[in-house]
Amino acid sequence: MNIIYIKNFSKSLSISILLFLILTLVVTTFNYFNLLSINGINISKIIIPIISVLSGSFYMGTKVKNKGWLEGIKLSSLIILILLIIDLLVFKNSFEIKNLIYYIIILVSSMVGSMIGINKKKKN
Repeated sequence: MNIIYIKNFSKSLSISILLFLILTLVVTTFNYFNLLSINGINISKIIIPIISVLSGSFYMGTKVKNKGWLEGIKLSSLIILILLIIDLLVFKNSFEIKNLIYYIIILVSSMVGSMIGINKKKKN
């Protein structure tokens, strides 16, 4: 593997994780001050990972030359693996169908983000 590719991959993974943590901190702060309802928190549980993975894969898409969908799959596979390990080992949750749907949503949003990133790069 090329060292530049690994550097760009790690930057896009860092963007995803950092944005995930920042948005989670914002929602937690809003929840602490009772500015969000339960519905708002439940919606943010889905929106935050989508936004963070989409942003990281968009960055990855701007750095690669072709096959953005494949780069999105690579990035989201690593993120899904991290989330799955945390879910199974730390929270000791069993695997359910709703988790599979959640991971598929993350995979698709990462693919879309990297494809948009490649198209954005080609326009410039």
